[in-house]
Amino acid sequence: MISLAAATGLIEAIEAAGANPDHVLKSVGVDREVLSDPQGFIPFVDFARILEGAAHATGDDCFGLHFGERFHPKNIGPLVYVVLHSPTMMVGFENVARYLRVHNEAVKVSFAMAEKWAYLRSVRADLPVEIHRQQQEYSMAVGLGTIRLMAGTEWVPVEVQFEHEPPSHTSEQARVFGAPVSFGCAANVLVVEREFCERQVPASDARLYPILRQYLDRILDEMPREDELLASVRRAIGECMRHGDPALTQVAGKITMGPRTLQRRLQDHGADFKGRINDTRRRFSVAYLRDRKNTLTEIAYLLGYAEVSAFNRAFKRWTGSTPSDYRRGLISGRFG
Repeated sequence: MISLAAATGLIEAIEAAGANPDHVLKSVGVDREVLSDPQGFIPFVDFARILEGAAHATGDDCFGLHFGERFHPKNIGPLVYVVLHSPTMMVGFENVARYLRVHNEAVKVSFAMAEKWAYLRSVRADLPVEIHRQQQEYSMAVGLGTIRLMAGTEWVPVEVQFEHEPPSHTSEQARVFGAPVSFGCAANVLVVEREFCERQVPASDARLYPILRQYLDRILDEMPREDELLASVRRAIGECMRHGDPALTQVAGKITMGPRTLQRRLQDHGADFKGRINDTRRRFSVAYLRDRKNTLTEIAYLLGYAEVSAFNRAFKRWTGSTPSDYRRGLISGRFG
């Protein structure tokens, strides 16, 4: 899930770009009323699909990037405020990594220092590769805007790295970030100078900062947590299944664990490998079915099935409905 605060101004941005927001939302099975509560949450995959749908409807290939460029980070709320009032840039980056989950459960952020550079890295989870570009560019542009609120509007990173493959034109990405931009990387990364991380944040409030930390710590304590092992296994299965039926040895290798150890650890959690594969396929299949451009044959392939009939049988076992009927239900609004 991701906070609907991330969608602040999205309806207006779609309209300003010349498209009908209701048509965009309908195309991905989301009602406008869903976006009306800034305190609410929306499935991360739905938010990504809205951005992709908006890019298609408006003819703006960089819609996510442009929306993120114009987005005011303070709309996000307490997460950004604790970053803006951190004593140093480094502490601000560490706070993003610690507290992002209260705003976005589907992305993990880490911060690491090297001899010369520092890396603010984000990795998506459970998002079909076909729909992640607009969301990634939106998110990185918002990150840039947040750092500029801390350091000044003229600040630029050393380099920007994106997971997704390069679009046909990359001049807009270079313009927005004012730095070299790479694509097809292992993660989405803002590279900054190590010295920059040691700077104080000029506008930070030492009295307000601990209050914000306590508030966000309380929210984190109240949030349910998914076990890290199960989450890692699910991500690894998602990476493997586009190449066929995921094998235990493949998945274990991706999380640097022996196959027998992985089986034993899953048993300790009351889970089994086959059940993890089915759960991952079920999650991805629903996401793929939301996009009507994906044929059932393509979805079966992306899920690692050799035949559509195998996908049909599995999906009916999971949901009690065939993929075709489920897709019709999504379109008609019977399924959320």
